[in-house]
This record gives sequence, structure tokens and C-alpha cells, in this order.
Amino acid sequence: LSRGPYQPGAAVLEVQHLSLHSAQGVKLLDELNFQVRAGEIVAVAGVSGNGQSELLEVLAGMRLPSSGDILYQGQPLPFKGRRDADGLPAVYRTLGIAHAPEDRMREGLVKANSVALNTLLGHQNDRIFKSGWLLNPQAILAHAKKLIAEFDVRPTDPHLRVGLLSGGNQQKVVLAREIAAQPALILIGQPTRGVDIGSIETIHRRLLALRDAGIAIVLVSVELEEIRVLADRILVMCGGKITGELAAGDFDTTRIGLLMGGVTP
Repeated sequence: LSRGPYQPGAAVLEVQHLSLHSAQGVKLLDELNFQVRAGEIVAVAGVSGNGQSELLEVLAGMRLPSSGDILYQGQPLPFKGRRDADGLPAVYRTLGIAHAPEDRMREGLVKANSVALNTLLGHQNDRIFKSGWLLNPQAILAHAKKLIAEFDVRPTDPHLRVGLLSGGNQQKVVLAREIAAQPALILIGQPTRGVDIGSIETIHRRLLALRDAGIAIVLVSVELEEIRVLADRILVMCGGKITGELAAGDFDTTRIGLLMGGVTP
């Protein structure tokens, strides 16, 4: 896969001393510090269950951190002083933060709804989809057809229930919706899980094109080959901590494997 030169810009996301505890007091994230700049893909590697999912949820506004700061384009994200995360993901979306969750069927799509309705999920209050106080069916349909063509979603029927699509085409719907909002930061979990080979390449090309266009991307994946192909920098997590960071040119499966086990090589 072709990619442009690595020329990262200003920091889009800065995570400072971020920690998260479960309701039972278990530490899920432990003093995380990192940044993501415009025009780079930062991949988070690790064995499932070591805090990667929780990190994405906190960054997307689905969970409130226990302590620490998150700066987006130099400004603190507005989670402090809240008692819960209700409504916070919608606030983050308006700021330009897109989120393609790890579990697309549970968190990214409404499988009983049409492809068209799923292309505006979370963006249904945007003015382009409204006619007065009501949704505008013509605008929604035109938007869906445009994304279906642009992302090669098959079948091409916008009225089809999204639950009937293949895993790869469901993921294309999620990515199309999030990318169409023209975000500055994309948070994406397991982008090719349960996806056919042809769709994997399509998704990878799309992510690299976004990176080349100056978008900041946080990628969580358990697939080391996917990380090798996409990442500019790699953060390795174990037990809720970042145990190491590697540049793309230093990619080494043995070293990453040791860091995933909490061993510093």
C-alpha cells in the first residue's frame, strides 16, 4: 500500500496522566501520557483486555476518566465536573472527533435500520438532514447514496437493512459515516475484524489517505500485521499501562511481544 511521507503537524490530541478505575476500584488505565499529531496514525497494540478498549471509550466520551487531562487541539475536553458520560460523545462529535467503535453491531450500527438511516446515526441533528424540526428524507437518501458510491458499499440499496450486509460492508458504512463528518481526529477500534480480504485493503487505503490528508488517527488493533502496514508510531499496552513506544521503522514483532507481556527488552 502506498503512503505519503511522514510529515506530522501540530498535536491534535494530548493525553496527560490519564487513569481510569472500575466501579470496584480496579485500575483499568494507569497514568497514560502520549500525543497524536495531525497527519499520523498512532496504533495501540496489546493483548485484548489490557486497557485498549477502555482508552478508546474514554477518548470518545463514552466513559469518564478517574483522573488526568485530555487536550484536543490545545483545549481541554469538557468532561470534568460531570457525574456521568451521558451526551458526551455527541459533544465530542461536534468538536470534530469521530469514533468507529470496536463492536460495530453493538455500538456503531442499528442493525434493524436501513443503511441510509445508519449513515446519519449520531449526526441526525445536523442541519443538512433537517427540514424545519423534522428529518428530511430526500437529504438523508442523497447522503446515503453518495457514501455508498464513494465507499463501494454492496449491495447498493440504501433501503436495505444494514444487518443484512456482510461484515466488510457494515464496516464501510460505519467508516463512511464518520469520515463524512470531516473530523480532525478519528478513533478507530479493530477496523478489519470480521472483514473480508477485499474490504480490508479498501479500509486500509482509506485510512492511509486520511492520514496523508492531515487527519490524526488513533488505531486500536490486535493484528500486528495491520499495525505494521498502517502505523507511524506504535504504543504497546499491558495491564493498563503503556509499556513501550516504537517508531514504524523500528517495528519488531519480538520486541512488541515482550512489551505486550509487560517485559522491557
